[in-house]
Amino acid sequence: MGLTPFTTSTIHRLVSTVVQSCRLQPVDAALLARQAKQRHLDVSTLSSLYLREKALEEEYPGIGFRDSIGGREAYVLGHRVAVWEVLDASRECGSVSNTADHFQWPPSLVRSALAFAEAFSPEVEKQRFAEIGA
Repeated sequence: MGLTPFTTSTIHRLVSTVVQSCRLQPVDAALLARQAKQRHLDVSTLSSLYLREKALEEEYPGIGFRDSIGGREAYVLGHRVAVWEVLDASRECGSVSNTADHFQWPPSLVRSALAFAEAFSPEVEKQRFAEIGA
């Protein structure tokens, strides 16, 4: 399974110069090892992915990550809408307010998705392309 837009090589570039450790309860270590094996990844690679995604979820409230046809994808928590879809809708709607009305969401959720899309534009565009080919 690919990890686009957050590929294994991207993760290694982000953390290759810093090694940090943490202590896990044995049950949590076993869970992480099982999930890494299912994804055919090293535990350290999956740990880096999870840690990065959780940090981004804290930085961009309302944004989460999931597997999709193109790999890992940023989406709006509690909804089935990818960040790239919010970006497309925003382009059509013309404003945060109109986009929020379109989705029937608070404007803060749209702003968070758009901020993520701006900060990670290449990854968001790659995911969009993987989903719709345009």
